[in-house]
Amino acid sequence: MATDQSSQAVACEGVASKTLPDSRQLVVIQRNPTSGSGRGAKQLLILIRELRNYGFRVRLFASRERLDAFLQQTAVRIQVRCIVAAGGDGTVGSVVNRHADLPIATLPLGTENLLARHLKISRCGATVARLINAGVTRQFDIGSANGQQFLLMLSIGVDAEVVRRLHSGRIGNISRFSYLWPVVTSFLGYSFPKLSVYSSDGQLLATGTHVIATNIPEYGFRIPFAPNANPHDGLLDVRVLQVKGNIATVLHALKMRLGWQDRNVHVRRFLVNEIEVRSEQNITPSQCDGDPGPDCPVKAFVRADAMTLIVAEQKESVRKKR
Repeated sequence: MATDQSSQAVACEGVASKTLPDSRQLVVIQRNPTSGSGRGAKQLLILIRELRNYGFRVRLFASRERLDAFLQQTAVRIQVRCIVAAGGDGTVGSVVNRHADLPIATLPLGTENLLARHLKISRCGATVARLINAGVTRQFDIGSANGQQFLLMLSIGVDAEVVRRLHSGRIGNISRFSYLWPVVTSFLGYSFPKLSVYSSDGQLLATGTHVIATNIPEYGFRIPFAPNANPHDGLLDVRVLQVKGNIATVLHALKMRLGWQDRNVHVRRFLVNEIEVRSEQNITPSQCDGDPGPDCPVKAFVRADAMTLIVAEQKESVRKKR
């Protein structure tokens, strides 16, 4: 059942945290090869150095396949303190899709780093090492879209077309400038098909041209799309834009950037634990956390408390260097 969010304030305060046992001494790092150059490479080296100073053993992988094979060994998994996703939100999402049962830390080396921004974790290897040493964790919900996990958002609309075009021609690192041509071509060619959102029991909840189901209240370019989204409530915060066309979409984005999203009468808002999104077109793409997602129809639901993230606390436990 969907819950209208217009009068509901969602708070993340008071979420319980836990501390990892000191017996787990192995830190595994998944490095995104396209995000680890320049300053990123320097911070990665600092992270490894500081982790070793704390007494941890460190294994670094650029290959996802080799990391997965390494973690298939039971004797290895029981020693793992955490996996570090060293890259952007896509790297974090990849780790979650493959190893959500293990604690995950993030060293933000990507363009947006929305999850790290939400967790208030800076692009600093020494800081991330300190957080791993302290071992303070918190459980987070995970969204699932046709089996593809997402931490931040599932989006079906013109931004998903931008992501599709961006990744279809991607070579090397992505910067904000990388989005310029995909944004221009997407807005010129996107037809804004009608999207229908249904509940788990088949009830039509809303129709529109853009659907975003968020889990964490962060979005690209610092647009506060769903500021009340709560990654601990077992629900998706769903927004359905009900206007069509390039100009209306751009105006809506500007209103959100200015914090006026709740003044827009052309947006339906509700909380729900499961939805299905159907499109009137045969092929309509989605995006999950900035990476290409499944084409419509898309069934999305929440797995409550399914992911363990290493987080920052005001009072961190400190272990003496060895």
